[in-house]
Amino acid sequence: MLPISWKPAAPIAPATRAMRQPGSLTARLALDGSVTVDLRFSGWQFARPDEAAALGLVRPGRRIYVREVTVSRDGEPAVLARSLTTIAGIHGPWRGLRSLGRRPLATLLWTDPRIRRSRFEFARLPLGIRPPARRSCFWLDGQPLVVMEAFVGLPWPEVGRLPRQRRWLAR
Repeated sequence: MLPISWKPAAPIAPATRAMRQPGSLTARLALDGSVTVDLRFSGWQFARPDEAAALGLVRPGRRIYVREVTVSRDGEPAVLARSLTTIAGIHGPWRGLRSLGRRPLATLLWTDPRIRRSRFEFARLPLGIRPPARRSCFWLDGQPLVVMEAFVGLPWPEVGRLPRQRRWLAR
């Protein structure tokens, strides 16, 4: 689904304003419609060079656990997401990733106040309509969970702010 390598780029204004909001993306999408998660893939893959670097692996080609989903709002695809962690991460603090199924990743990320999130990185992806994308890394018990999200088919400035959001602390 997101088969290309991550190539950081300067933020794309004004589209990234909504993309920079802290808190649950799924909850923001649900403010204006019904949200569904379609599981596209969940299992083992080999880390691409950009993924290995983001996870802090010494070299690419190591096995990592990957979950890919399409998040839709009112039946229209809104976000293509790829989440990945190391072997230690999937057997440790991120083990719940294996059993999420069609539930949003937010059900894992909003349950433990010890989770920390890195700053966002942005990119333009060559996916036909060239949607903007963001990537960040969540940390729990020293284990990374990298989340990449490509935003498709949405007027992102209209995605609302949630009141009283938990603010992630950047590492």
